Amino acid sequence: MSSHPPIADLADRLARAQAATRAREVDALLVSPGPDLRYLTGYDAIPLERLTCLVVPADGDPTVVVPFLEAAAAKASPVGDLGLEILTWQELDDPYALVASLLPARGVAALDNHMWAEKVLALRAAMPEVEQMLAGSVLRELRMRKSPDEVEALRRAGAAIDRVHARV
Repeated sequence: MSSHPPIADLADRLARAQAATRAREVDALLVSPGPDLRYLTGYDAIPLERLTCLVVPADGDPTVVVPFLEAAAAKASPVGDLGLEILTWQELDDPYALVASLLPARGVAALDNHMWAEKVLALRAAMPEVEQMLAGSVLRELRMRKSPDEVEALRRAGAAIDRVHARV
């Protein structure tokens, strides 16, 4: 079994995240490395001081913004199989301006709940007319719905802990 969900499940999650973004009247969902990025794309990006950000617009194609040095890792992850556009930035580029260029100049962006404060503040500076909100309200209901593979993994985890308790 692969370490990430099937590509069809990931594509469905992205589509549902985009629909939830539209339904909440949010212009874009911004997701940095962590559990939400893994959930939506299967990409287990290393959280670095350099910005990596999945941009899921309410309308249009999702994009992954990564440091140039991380492009190969992004392409080798399920992000490549999903066919997501990968935009890279170099050391002297402003990745926050790059993310801002993918959003309307005014509106609302939902940032993942675990995004580092330094990144939140840099995004705020790059897009001062864009209201920021937590993405938990957009993603919470999506994360509750489990695929058959997730249900099976939960069953296996439950059985494993039952065996531990039986031994104790």
